[in-house]
Amino acid sequence: MKRLSLSLLSLALAGSLTACGNTNKSQTDFTMAMGEDISSFDSASIADGGSIQVIKAATEGLMSHGKNGETINGLAKSVETSKDGKTYTFHLRDAKWSNGTVIKADDFVYGFQRIFKVSGPYIYMFGSAGANIVNADKLMGEALSKKLTDKDLKTLGITAKDDKTVVIKLTKPVPYFKQLMTFTCFRPINRAFALKQGKNYGQNPKAYLSNGPFKLVSWVKGSKAEFEKNNTYYNAKNIKIDHLTINLAQTAQAAAAGYENGKVDMFFPTSSVLDKYKNKKGFSSYNTGFEYYLLPNLKNKALANKNIRQAVSYAINRDDFAKSILKDGSTAATGFVPSGVATSPKKVDFRKDAGDYKVFTYNQAKAQKALNKGLKQLGKKAITLRVLYGTDETLMNQFATYVQNSLSKLKGLKVEVVATTKQDRVNNRQKNGDFDLSCTRWGPDYADPTTYLNLLVSSNGDNYGHYVSKAYDANMNKAYNTRNVNKRWKALVSAEKVAMNDLAVIPVFNQGGAQMINPKFGGIYTKPMVGTIFNYAYLK
Repeated sequence: MKRLSLSLLSLALAGSLTACGNTNKSQTDFTMAMGEDISSFDSASIADGGSIQVIKAATEGLMSHGKNGETINGLAKSVETSKDGKTYTFHLRDAKWSNGTVIKADDFVYGFQRIFKVSGPYIYMFGSAGANIVNADKLMGEALSKKLTDKDLKTLGITAKDDKTVVIKLTKPVPYFKQLMTFTCFRPINRAFALKQGKNYGQNPKAYLSNGPFKLVSWVKGSKAEFEKNNTYYNAKNIKIDHLTINLAQTAQAAAAGYENGKVDMFFPTSSVLDKYKNKKGFSSYNTGFEYYLLPNLKNKALANKNIRQAVSYAINRDDFAKSILKDGSTAATGFVPSGVATSPKKVDFRKDAGDYKVFTYNQAKAQKALNKGLKQLGKKAITLRVLYGTDETLMNQFATYVQNSLSKLKGLKVEVVATTKQDRVNNRQKNGDFDLSCTRWGPDYADPTTYLNLLVSSNGDNYGHYVSKAYDANMNKAYNTRNVNKRWKALVSAEKVAMNDLAVIPVFNQGGAQMINPKFGGIYTKPMVGTIFNYAYLK
């Protein structure tokens, strides 16, 4: 997920260890502790996990999530797809914004156009790396060099046929298009209201409109956001929580303390407190969909050598790191696309179809042998590699430290750790090639292998490792341009095989999630691509 330090997945559920929590509140109040802060409620301009999570609670798109995380109709009561798969017609249900204004098709037109107007971080999701909406790629390119006009924005492939009908045109069929419409960057925004608020839109409760289950009533950055049940929501009668509080920027220790004294109903235990909760009632684990990996800078002469990359990969004991250090349900990575994210037309998980790669199995002897061979090819007796990581990123300190300790055991390899912030890591050092190995991660934006594999296409703007492979690009182009779902899947499996054999990236672990929930509550779940959903929460 682009720039996503996801608290979609650092949230949690809870009640008191002894009394199962929340004894001082009414029965329909629910409090969640979240590891991150919120930057904004403007769905066009945010990319952080905290903001994405709360926007999901406060607004709804054309499509939504069912009780088990499946994609269902949201503000669209029905949808039609053209025979060629390139035109979607959404018919809106009768629904209102939290100020009583009727939701119209133009709200979606404006919401889509706004992300181009502000050059939002998820703008790429509209183009060939995501939804493939007509003219999105062209507008993205133009947005880099000029301020887009209303005339420019009208060329984007979304129109309001009438107040109740949204028509979206694509450049080619997208199998996962309906699911994409659940993502926050595709949310509607009331044009008149947003324009009136100007730069303040989404920056405080008075400058924001909800259309989902919960209405924002209070927000203090770094402290808490409070929501009330949104009585104008079309499905309000089935929302059972009257008051939702989200505590912001909470450490695992602070969240656990709130859980124990009955002031928190939900939190995610991390390794620092996990052992205390894993055998308690209300504890569960889940797959986050996040893959943590080392990104090699292939413009670095040493790392351009495949044997050096093999040495790095073989030197890391992924199982030991996941089970002994993290202990949160994380598992060793065996490929670039993690399990539990995407399934084939025959309902087989991608990871099972693609198989595992032996080069991601710990083998100290092979690591040293590969390093020796690489050093000989480079004409050097030793090399130094810098391992870059963000100190403000979940699990990255542990990740970088383990990598440093593992690689330092190899003779002829010196390792330096470079600590910075996530923003500097991504937007400066990676973007400008100022790194050797970067500790990074990616989470799925939608349930398809391309959400990961797009990153390694030579023309992708997020291909910071500068991986270029004609074979890889050819397989991806084949997947992009065929309507045969089986041939498409086969091409994606082949593409990953090329990249993994090249060690274009070095996967290390798939992040697991642990959560506690007050046993008095049910109907709350957390899933990859979905986050934590409160629509179906209820007091037992």
